Amino acid sequence: MPSDGDGSLGWPEPAGWPTDTSRDQLIGDWYLYQRKGGHRTSTDDLITAWYAVHRTPISPKRYLDLGCGIGSVMLMVSHKLRPTSVWGVEAQPQSFAMASRTIEELPENTCEFSLEHSDFRSVDFGDSTFDLITGSPPYFPLGTGVLPDDAQRRACRFEARGGVEAYLQAADRVLSAVGRLYLVFQTQWTSRVLEAADGTALSLTGQADFLMRSDREQPFLSVYEFSRSPVKTLHRFSCPVRDHQGEVSEGYQAIRNELGL
Repeated sequence: MPSDGDGSLGWPEPAGWPTDTSRDQLIGDWYLYQRKGGHRTSTDDLITAWYAVHRTPISPKRYLDLGCGIGSVMLMVSHKLRPTSVWGVEAQPQSFAMASRTIEELPENTCEFSLEHSDFRSVDFGDSTFDLITGSPPYFPLGTGVLPDDAQRRACRFEARGGVEAYLQAADRVLSAVGRLYLVFQTQWTSRVLEAADGTALSLTGQADFLMRSDREQPFLSVYEFSRSPVKTLHRFSCPVRDHQGEVSEGYQAIRNELGL
């Protein structure tokens, strides 16, 4: 089914406050709103936030989260790094409403947050550049699976408003000369990520691979680091989320601890 241009796939996107929302602790004394039957914070969010934090030595002045959703990546990064200013862009009315309320209820003396309800492909950033950018693109092109009935879950999984290519193009417009971009995507489609980057001025400088279990041979998710300057040696990291018995691995727990969860 083709998109109607705003990402709704011809189906109305619900606005207003959802009835199945819960307010859950995310990190420290920061809470976020998420739906019990909708999109929820996940491993994708955690590993994206961690790699960005792990590889960012100092607090960035300006941080942008493309397609910030309910705000989980944006919040975890901001809680740890405390950027001077944080800008989140989200197109879904429902997710934007939830992220906005989350930001409004954060403890005082936090970062300066600005949320914009827009499709980031059409946002005019002006002369603004960002020292840190994160993004969690949807993984599936339209027509490659059954679309969820729930609008929020549908938009987070399927490329109604563009995929990783759109994220890389948007980041290329506004990444500062010394900035870094962190994107999470399914490892099996690494070639697609790299092909998309070829059309930009961004270079792959790091890759963190995550296995579902320690007894699996291939990773299922990767976080890709891009910057303006190529490097001779790519930073590489690999970690199983769970061990062979299905328990949280020591390495993944260490990641959680470093992030502050």
